[in-house]
Amino acid sequence: MKQILSQLSINAIALSPDLYAADQKANAWIGHPPASQESISQAEEKLGINLPHDVKEFYSICNGTSEILSHTFSGFDAIEHIDWLKNAIPDTLVNYEGMGETYVQDLANSIVIAGVNHVHNILIIQPYGNNKNWRYWEFAHYIPGENEFKGIQKYLERINNFLEDQIKNQTNTI
Repeated sequence: MKQILSQLSINAIALSPDLYAADQKANAWIGHPPASQESISQAEEKLGINLPHDVKEFYSICNGTSEILSHTFSGFDAIEHIDWLKNAIPDTLVNYEGMGETYVQDLANSIVIAGVNHVHNILIIQPYGNNKNWRYWEFAHYIPGENEFKGIQKYLERINNFLEDQIKNQTNTI
């Protein structure tokens, strides 16, 4: 996972250098210093769950990131700031009641790990009911529904591919 985070950092900085501090550019790294095992354990205790392995791995590499896509994706939140969606953005459950009971249940069982104070969120949905595994959603108010993905690594790869496409498009228009 560290390799894809490194590549994502390089591409994010190349695409939008003005978003990043001089030290981030010099180090080619938009991640924050790693979270301690104690911080990860405290978050799990606060939430009353055991986070999935890949989420813990992510936070052991970087305790969140700076903004990744200007005005679109704020980046990942620090482990100390992740929370249940129903606590972090309480109106969401009410706003999506029309999507049906299962959808609202999914949202009620979601933890926001990115975008707590933004309109673009990354949610992890704890196992419940017939769902025996953690699920991962990209959820934004400007995108109808959710985009499911298979773990943090796959999401980072998708974002990185998007950044690479944007860089190519910039290069082709010059």
